[in-house]
Amino acid sequence: MDRVEKSEKRTDFFDEKTIEEEVRSTKALIQTFLQTVKSYRLYEDNHPNLLRFLDRLKEDFDHYFNEFDSFSIQVGEHQLFYRGQVVYESKDVKESLAFVFFRDGIREIRFLKGLESQEMIDFLNVVRKSDAVNRMEDDLITLLWGKDFSHIAFTTIDDFLEGSGTFIPATEQDLTKGLEYRGSGGGGMEGAVDEAETKDSQVGEVEGLKQVLNPSPGQSLVEACQLNPDERLEINREIQQEHEPEYLLVWVDNLVEILLHLSEDMDAYVNMISYFDRVIEYLLDQGKVEKAVVIVEKLKDTMESMVLKDKQVFAIRSILEKLSSSHSIELLGKALKGNGEVESESILQYLRFLTKQAIQPLCHLLGGLKSEKWRKGICDALAELSQEDIYPLAKLLSDRNPVLVSSILYILRKIGHPSTVKYLGNLVTHANQKVREETLQVLSQFGGKGIGLIQKFLKDPEPEIRAKASLLLARMAKDQAVNPLLEIILSKDFYKRDHEEKVSFFKALGETGSKEAIPILQKIAKKRNWFIKGKWEDMRLCAANTLKMIGA
Repeated sequence: MDRVEKSEKRTDFFDEKTIEEEVRSTKALIQTFLQTVKSYRLYEDNHPNLLRFLDRLKEDFDHYFNEFDSFSIQVGEHQLFYRGQVVYESKDVKESLAFVFFRDGIREIRFLKGLESQEMIDFLNVVRKSDAVNRMEDDLITLLWGKDFSHIAFTTIDDFLEGSGTFIPATEQDLTKGLEYRGSGGGGMEGAVDEAETKDSQVGEVEGLKQVLNPSPGQSLVEACQLNPDERLEINREIQQEHEPEYLLVWVDNLVEILLHLSEDMDAYVNMISYFDRVIEYLLDQGKVEKAVVIVEKLKDTMESMVLKDKQVFAIRSILEKLSSSHSIELLGKALKGNGEVESESILQYLRFLTKQAIQPLCHLLGGLKSEKWRKGICDALAELSQEDIYPLAKLLSDRNPVLVSSILYILRKIGHPSTVKYLGNLVTHANQKVREETLQVLSQFGGKGIGLIQKFLKDPEPEIRAKASLLLARMAKDQAVNPLLEIILSKDFYKRDHEEKVSFFKALGETGSKEAIPILQKIAKKRNWFIKGKWEDMRLCAANTLKMIGA
């Protein structure tokens, strides 16, 4: 009867659902705990990264203790375990958190419900000082016991039953053999009783595992432990969560910490640069621009908010400069041209990180973009990068792609550099109407410097461009515009042109305010031509209105 009760208790203890829920709830806490311990060994008390980890650790502990009464981690030489699962591993004895506890005989650390913030801070402070302990006089266990924690307990090597090794049982017999108690000897009735109790305990352990795993007939325990499809889906879901922004931020924080604590060996920095480059390249290739931006912003913030060594500054700048490379811009273009949605703000942020090295690749990208939204964003970025030197843009005005040429003209108009006009001469007769229209708009910004080219537009093939050029010339050149305008108005077939164009030319003449044109306008207003009466009436009416403008 006693044996059955023990078996039932162990079955309850190993209830699969309870264990699964506890493991899931513990994962976030373990990660935060290990990161906070590591941070305490790296940072001073008031460092922002350390304070952030402390706040998060408190939140995770509070959440955990709402469900469970205690949280324990087992300690190996190079590993930390939770319920037999490795949650941390490092074989570098200089850096390993596991070795910090193991070398001083700690085999288990337990945190109990009711844990106070000050207790956790005291615990972390002791761990921080462990490397400086003189082990001839003191050790980590003594320092921890000296704090007299109410909600933190330890199992040391004196209390912990050391075995000869760890193995995975393949059969029930292997498991039973592995559970054998290896005592220090002794005999008599007391030894026999202990042996009997041990065998009962072994049976209970086996029965408990069998209840949980429920192996099929002839199935080994190893086979029974294999994941089923639902368990694999759950693990994949948890892996997917690691790609979420919160996980990405933690990952970036850890990498930056490593970067800030590299040795003086230049190869280490080169490797770190290469690693960041590959990660950012992968994110751009997958169209995840917003995640690449998260990494870059963290690096920029680190460089701007901290005093860094020369090699650290070199490393971060090298990573940031890679964003402006032809390959990176090509991957950015792939994301913009893809079918997926890319956040506008992420693209604009990425463009703000670029250097002058990106001018040529961005121009190449600009010529193939169809989205007006993305083209405007890139044009604005190029305008910002080219403020001091427009030649890299100007030399692209001879490109065969009219879309690119029009975009470059828009950028030049936005910059307004005084040397712009000298690059526009060949565009006055460009085959593309939109290019000529954009050129005329650019010239309107430069006053007298552009008058000669604007005058050439009076003979453009398109009426709309001729009309705009006439008004623009009059406003900029005043008296100098009278003769070029009259030359067009008095040309043989001008009266045949559209009403709107004729109105524009006469209005332009009026805006000059020149008295020199009055006699000619009076002659046109008085003259009647019966052979072309309809067309000529337009000319007479326009001339009369222009005389009114001039005040004659």
